[in-house]
Amino acid sequence: MNYKIYQVDPHDCDYAFEWWSWARDRFNFKDYKLVYEGEVSDSAYAKGNDYVLERLFTKFNIDHPKDFRGHSLSVSDIVELDGKYYYCDNVGWTDITKFIK
Repeated sequence: MNYKIYQVDPHDCDYAFEWWSWARDRFNFKDYKLVYEGEVSDSAYAKGNDYVLERLFTKFNIDHPKDFRGHSLSVSDIVELDGKYYYCDNVGWTDITKFIK
């Protein structure tokens, strides 16, 4: 399974690093830029999206790839998995797919 990571420039976006409950009314996917794409192993994918999201969070905070040029994965970042979009929230992930399509 492929994944994509999207981030906003905190200088250009007033809801950068904000919880979804606060950002929802201001949210615009056009504020985001694709900063990284990669693949998740089949064994991780088989464990479900929650597992994959948590693994990606750890990877992009502790041991991110050398070619990653974004900031560490944080609140307000978006990860796309299997056609669904997940907002990194204050605790866990919020499915925001309906706000993007």
